[in-house]
Amino acid sequence: MRINPYRHLYIALAAITLLACNTGAPQPATNSAHSNLKTYFETEAGLLLQNGLQLHKSVVLNGQRDSITLSPDSAELQHLLKPFTDADINKPSLRDAYRADTIPDLISGNSTVMYTARKAATSPQQVILNLDRQGHITAVNIHKSTRNLVYEYQQHLFYQHLKTIRITTFQKIAFLKPRELDVKVWLAPKN
Repeated sequence: MRINPYRHLYIALAAITLLACNTGAPQPATNSAHSNLKTYFETEAGLLLQNGLQLHKSVVLNGQRDSITLSPDSAELQHLLKPFTDADINKPSLRDAYRADTIPDLISGNSTVMYTARKAATSPQQVILNLDRQGHITAVNIHKSTRNLVYEYQQHLFYQHLKTIRITTFQKIAFLKPRELDVKVWLAPKN
């Protein structure tokens, strides 16, 4: 009986293939506390005030740019974070409206939790949370959209813990020009 000289190579490739298939598979999210975005962003607003960060805000509305640097107060922060707090998927009426998947990063220990709406009419359609190895939220992505015969609306929200806020909105009403709004905010220590 003759032994195949590539037998060890075939076994190694099979093992690598099996490991690769198992590690990338989404796993159910185990911590529903992450879905309480309203509480998370209320806490973040407090941290932003406590750390005394300046906001470098750039707004582009239909191609016209304006920018400002300011020291925010609590009302300004609540207004700025309102689209994030409005995307609260922890409401009782939305309890079974989302599928939650957790994708671990085995190298860094970080993970991503994705909440995806089961129905297209549910808003927001998707919430993606990036978590560090201790389970703290480091970034939030939220995608909302509505479309019918007379109206189209898309909003993409991004928040990076104590660093960046971005709100991109597209709105089109039948027979009117579309409106595009892009708000970028960089958070920095006061000079």
